[in-house]
This record gives sequence, C-alpha cells and structure tokens, in this order.
Amino acid sequence: MAQNIDIKKIEKNILKTGHQHGFFDMLIGFVVMGMGFSPFFREGLPSPYSYFLWPLILVITAEVLLFTIIKYVIQPRTGIVKPGASIKSMRKKLFIVIIIQFTIQLSFIILLITGNGSGIQVEGIMFILIVGLFIIPLFGIIAYLMKYPRLYLIGVFIWLAIFINELLYDPIDYQIRWLLSYGIMGGIIFSMGLVIFIRFLKKYPLPKEELV
Repeated sequence: MAQNIDIKKIEKNILKTGHQHGFFDMLIGFVVMGMGFSPFFREGLPSPYSYFLWPLILVITAEVLLFTIIKYVIQPRTGIVKPGASIKSMRKKLFIVIIIQFTIQLSFIILLITGNGSGIQVEGIMFILIVGLFIIPLFGIIAYLMKYPRLYLIGVFIWLAIFINELLYDPIDYQIRWLLSYGIMGGIIFSMGLVIFIRFLKKYPLPKEELV
C-alpha cells in the first residue's frame, strides 16, 4: 500500500538541515569580526573608498570561502539536493523581504544624513535603538523563512555590536572601540558556528571512497 508523501514537510526538513553544519554562522561571524579591524584598514585611504573597500573585501572573501567549503567539504558529506517548489517560493519571499527592508532602512538613513527628516532629531543611543528596529526584525524574518533559529540570536549579537560601539563612543579610542564591539560579538558568532561545524564534521565523516 502506497504511503502519502508530504513534499512540503520534506522540503521543510531540507531547509532545516541546510544550515546545520554551522558554516554560515562562521561566515557571518567572520564578516562581523572583520569589521572590528576596519578602522585600521581605513587609515590612509581616500573617502569614500575607505568606508566601502574593507567591507567589500570581507564579503568577497566570505563568498569564496562559502563556495569552496560547500563544494569540497559539506556537499561530499550531505550530497546535493535540488530545490523544490517550496524552497523556490521561500527564496522569492526572502528576496522580496530583503529588498523592502533594505529600501526602508536606506531611506531612513538618507533622511537623517541629508537633514530632510521633517524635524526628526535622532542621535546617539536612540539612533542605535532605532537601527535595532530594522536589524533584528530582518534577521527574524529570514530566520523564520529559512527555518534557521540561530539567526534570531545572530541578529541580536550584530545589533549589540553596533550598540556597544556607540556606547563606548566617548571614553575609548575609536580603533579599540571597534575591536571591542564588532570584534568580540563577531568572535562569539564565529565560535558558535565553529563548535557546530566541528560537530558536523565528526558526525558526518567522508565516505571511505572519498578518503582514498
């Protein structure tokens, strides 16, 4: 007797297992931690390149690592799964959410920078609290759509990095401040992913034929 197969449930499980290796956490932690060194890199570079070049280098490095590790370390252990209808739908929703969130956040920042915010006066800690209203919900939505619960916590850590950086604005030199905020929070995220990644490698060793 044939059994009914719940395709949506299977694809939901695929989404859950797709990030259980912890490497995505490591990459996010790597980028956040790398931002802690941006003040050292920016010195001597002309504006506005000094603000965009280092994050660009971090993101490109993360993308190269992502491609390499997934292809040569993760996929040999888990195999390759082609996305079904549910996963493709999730990706479309995820793309739309990110575009909307990015547009709203960018518009808000432009209004503040240009002074066209209709009398809006936001600075210091209050500004960081408002930034959290964008960052934390964004990570929450992505975590929900991707069935990736750790992203809730990662979103909070990233917001904390921004908050601590602002909190230490006056008493500490800006180079040390960035290391203490982004460096520590990024290190926590990276370490969390590293522990999960090591467990993944132990739980899913390469097949014997791959070891020859």
